[in-house]
Amino acid sequence: MKSKLFYTLSAVNLLTFCLYLFSFITKDDDKSDLNFSHKILKVRGIVVVDSLGIERVIVGSHLPEPNFSTGNRIEARGKIGSVSGVMLYDAEGQERGGYVTDDYYGNAFLTLDSKTSQHFLLIAEPQGSTSLQLWSRNEKNKINLFTDDNDAGIEFKKNGSLTKLYNDEK
Repeated sequence: MKSKLFYTLSAVNLLTFCLYLFSFITKDDDKSDLNFSHKILKVRGIVVVDSLGIERVIVGSHLPEPNFSTGNRIEARGKIGSVSGVMLYDAEGQERGGYVTDDYYGNAFLTLDSKTSQHFLLIAEPQGSTSLQLWSRNEKNKINLFTDDNDAGIEFKKNGSLTKLYNDEK
């Protein structure tokens, strides 16, 4: 009697375990289904703050105007300067650069800024023109590498004097 009860309980336990295992195998996680729309988080923005609550990274559409040394947001981009993407901020909450696209022209930018102004700019226009610019704090010294369908060149500005390097083959 005890052995029949033992075998019956063992069979029931094995059957229950198999059903439990089968339930995990047949979940909605079908690997052949490439539609991940139900697994994508859609938001207008994400703000990452440090341990003091200071905004350090903002990912968003549309990004706020920059903070400069005054600590206040100013309208630096203007009415046509709305941008979306990723902005980086320093420990004081000042904008220090970003990777963005603008809504007016459709340009893609990579920028690095000091506490007072921009000093590095990499830009790609929608039509394919590109430019890499670096400049000093007083803007008397600047390097500009650029290219488009009709031209390419390098411009140096040293102490306010502009020098252009071109290879004109006409």
